Amino acid sequence: MVLIPKMAAMLMEGLLPISDAASTFIETKFHNRGKIYIGLDSAVGIGHPITLAVSLILVPLTVFLAVVLPGNKVLPFADLAVIPFMFVLIIPMVGGNGFRALITGIITIASGLLISTNLAPMMTEAAMNAHFKMPEGAMAISSICDGANPLTWMIVRLNDFGMIGLGALVVLAGGLAVMNRNRIIKEAKMLHNETTAE
Repeated sequence: MVLIPKMAAMLMEGLLPISDAASTFIETKFHNRGKIYIGLDSAVGIGHPITLAVSLILVPLTVFLAVVLPGNKVLPFADLAVIPFMFVLIIPMVGGNGFRALITGIITIASGLLISTNLAPMMTEAAMNAHFKMPEGAMAISSICDGANPLTWMIVRLNDFGMIGLGALVVLAGGLAVMNRNRIIKEAKMLHNETTAE
């Protein structure tokens, strides 16, 4: 749990100069498009000390929550090693505050366990269709890494409403696209005004 994130972080840190150079190049060629962001893997932030510390504290807490949380039927095992990858974005959101990151982590893990329990029948069916051999004694399988994603859960559950759910997803995606376009236009105008003022 300590070595894998650190090794991944070291590898990803080597990509940061390439990402910065590519971002600068794109901004000079497409200066009317606003600020361009280049996405990197979450492993870039894994090496942060607070990420590792909070993740290591959350491992036993996750097992404890899995046992005592009402309605939960998932007992995480292999997914415990990916907890640091799940919490990379929480650290910047809480301003690097370890206590707030821990509280946010507990809430996230608890809701994730319930979501993965809810999606377990679907994940089990998909695994069986792929001829996955179930572990002995297991009635269902799930994941707190991929199977506990709130966005995935929302999309799956909206699909239960048929065309109404599909329509809601289209409206949501369209609304987010319009918001993003407006943000890009606003940033482009601000950058243009700054360069004109100089």
